[in-house]
Amino acid sequence: MTSAQLAPAGSAEVVWQDRDKKHKGWTVHLHVGEEVIKYPHPDSDRGTGDAELISLAVADARDDGYELNPAAVKVTR
Repeated sequence: MTSAQLAPAGSAEVVWQDRDKKHKGWTVHLHVGEEVIKYPHPDSDRGTGDAELISLAVADARDDGYELNPAAVKVTR
């Protein structure tokens, strides 16, 4: 898919989840209009750098047909 064919995504937040042992790891929350699409990344270490987490969010969005500006990604540790 070329970027001309991708739908715009509003923003994304990458958050560390560790409330329960089953779902521990980074999760990308992609905001598209009023919808929030979640992409878990349980294999990513808690110490993963912001640049890599932002790249994960952009790649997740692109894989689902959305274009996401890296500047619109917030990392919450």
